Amino acid sequence: MANNPVQVVLQTDQYMKLPEGGGGGGAKDFYEDRDEEFKRHKQQLLKQVESIRTALSRTGPRQVGYVKVRLQSNALAKSHRPVDALFKPKSLPLVGSGALGELYFEVTPDTLESVADAISGAEEKVTKRDAKNKLQASAARSETGAIEEIALPSLQDKRAFSFETAIDHFERWPGARYFTVELFVDEESLDGSSRNRAAALAELQRFRTGLEGVSRHLKTWASGEEWRDLHITTVQIPASTVKSRQFNGILEAVIQYLDHSPLVRRYALGAVVTRGQQSVRTSTRTAPALSAALPKPQPGIDYPIVGVVDAGISRKKSISAWSAGTVDYMREPDSDRDHGTFIAGLLINGASFNPNQRIEQDPCKFFDYDLFTEDEDKFEGNFQQGFIDMMRQLDQELSGSKPENMRVINLSLNPESMTDQNGYSPYAAILDEIADKHDVIFVISAGNLESAKSRSRWPDSATPALQQLATYRQLGADRIYVPGETARNLTVGALEPIDHLGLTRPARYSRRGPATSAGIKPDFAHVGGCLATNNPLKSLDHAGDLIPDEGTSFAAPLVAKTLAILDHRIEGRQPRDVLMALMYHFAKMPALLDDKLLNAVSKDFAGFGIPGSVDDMLATDDTSITLVFQDTLKPRMELSFDFEWPSVLVENGSTRGEVELTIVYSPPFDRRHQAEFTRVNLDAYLRQETVNKRTGKFSYSGRLKPDHPGVLEKNLIAHGAKWWPVKRYSRTFSRLEGTSNWRLVVDSLTRAGADYPESGVTFAVILTISDPEKRADVFASARRALVTKGVSLRDVRTQARARAR
Repeated sequence: MANNPVQVVLQTDQYMKLPEGGGGGGAKDFYEDRDEEFKRHKQQLLKQVESIRTALSRTGPRQVGYVKVRLQSNALAKSHRPVDALFKPKSLPLVGSGALGELYFEVTPDTLESVADAISGAEEKVTKRDAKNKLQASAARSETGAIEEIALPSLQDKRAFSFETAIDHFERWPGARYFTVELFVDEESLDGSSRNRAAALAELQRFRTGLEGVSRHLKTWASGEEWRDLHITTVQIPASTVKSRQFNGILEAVIQYLDHSPLVRRYALGAVVTRGQQSVRTSTRTAPALSAALPKPQPGIDYPIVGVVDAGISRKKSISAWSAGTVDYMREPDSDRDHGTFIAGLLINGASFNPNQRIEQDPCKFFDYDLFTEDEDKFEGNFQQGFIDMMRQLDQELSGSKPENMRVINLSLNPESMTDQNGYSPYAAILDEIADKHDVIFVISAGNLESAKSRSRWPDSATPALQQLATYRQLGADRIYVPGETARNLTVGALEPIDHLGLTRPARYSRRGPATSAGIKPDFAHVGGCLATNNPLKSLDHAGDLIPDEGTSFAAPLVAKTLAILDHRIEGRQPRDVLMALMYHFAKMPALLDDKLLNAVSKDFAGFGIPGSVDDMLATDDTSITLVFQDTLKPRMELSFDFEWPSVLVENGSTRGEVELTIVYSPPFDRRHQAEFTRVNLDAYLRQETVNKRTGKFSYSGRLKPDHPGVLEKNLIAHGAKWWPVKRYSRTFSRLEGTSNWRLVVDSLTRAGADYPESGVTFAVILTISDPEKRADVFASARRALVTKGVSLRDVRTQARARAR
């Protein structure tokens, strides 16, 4: 029975210390024993640099430009960045990153000459030796060898659409008639450095002035006015202009201007906003709707609250009784509020409507943010820049209307644009910035596949599942929609409802990861219904009737409900890191996906799995103990916590047991660096003291390793989640040699050229030690040892569950 509260470790500041050093690579020779190849490579780079210098010199007074430096695949580690000898930051600033190993630098003909000089000076044969008498390449040779290519950005780098596609987009999609433009520099990135970068500032001013001169009909907006770290400019063409005879000429002029500006890094068509739902409309129902009785909230009871951003929730009395407030912005009629009402019904009474589906029993109230409509002209009339303007409005509403105890917001709306594995969209960045500003966590639907792209039903075993995925014809077109790559919030995929055998599987329509180059997305999966097998999810329509439906739209609120109840059950305001860490730590992968053969793909459909129950997150049985560490890791420090392995799991000098370790942290982001937008990495390690039998010396050995091939940076990122703010490790030991002394360590790493925040980085670590045989009293043994050692512990404090009548 789970009756032992999770233990919070107090006064964690006393376990902070200076790290012992080490780590990082030296000046590696990427052409070791290949001197002739290096000579040819060196000459090739010099030709590329000279070509760029010539091109820039022809631009007249501008002469400032931006080059893309692509690194070799084995030179992705930050210690190999070409910034010590070739692209020195003082004169050649790094202005951004693209895909892994793609760097953008600001250059002029003069500064490129210094790059050429450094490349020319790289020795063609290494003769210098270090203190250990090993050949040691110079920084110039190492950096020259690390680079694969130096080039000006191409038109393909700038945009991925044709003029004809743009015409069709602007004519078809109200609320998406704009471009999102990303510049190499803007007012925010140049702030404080304009004296040293006069050429760049002048080019920026020319760009702004020139854009205004393209057409008086354009409307432009720079994100720095509201979101300083977003770094986008939008260029909007109003509906009246789109419908005029002038439209084609104006659109062509805008595209030509953006194509030819050296300041434009890339630009894209505005995203169309959709509901993440497989719609089953009233007209297609095969059975009459059933009237559903809702429980009533008890007077004076404090219920969890989930914000719902949608097209409004029914004002029917039995439903509105559960409302914690409303922003009635769109003022849609009740008949158009079915989608939001279905979500609200799941939050209130989803477990009763859908028995045996691992849905939390406790009800939640909702706060209705009525900010969407399927009337495209009405949507554009309110939000001319679609999702961006809708989020601007939500930002304002949260500043004025958010209940103090509302920490979770459900967003089952998706800009109809797939995530870029090598990028970090402005839509995700907006959501992350709002989450930080208002101390909330968004729970987002992963998005749904159109029926033509739906996969076949997931098989009952691993090998057929892999064969099915290998033959799926829409591979690559089924990725998660933005802002699903959000790094401060949660993205949810859909599963079929749990069957009579207790099994579930990915829904045919659920979009999949990966969504980023580093992290696991979606974060979780939950039941979303399956109409094809006559096993839908059930909830309310605007009239209060019980109806069937399916979609990631409805899986998301089930995760939002769990998170809101978790936050509500713990006394006091918990940091977001702690809440999210508990969710990740106790999630379980569905049985049909929990197979070694599926390790590489299961996370793309279910993330970390289905969230555990709130009861299980807050208490353990006698055979395990869970510890929570929460603090801020300051610059140049690490957490080092020594403890003894539970004595009941030490037998005949060897250690056994199961350990699970999760870390969640809140690093700074910089979307100018796309695949490298996370600028600080925190990681957690569990080490055991061991004795060298030959020397008798004691040292600590790591006992948790990510399951990935090799040690190259790209593998550490893709498989070990390096640079992603969520990591989870687990291992079962049967007979482990070593002493009973163990150490938990949390340390940090910064990107090349990035500064670690002086205020530090907040984090939470969850550590569970258990007996897989379920027989040893681990909780009592471990807790007693910790208290004896002087560790201050506190039971996680919970409050009474909020019930309905």
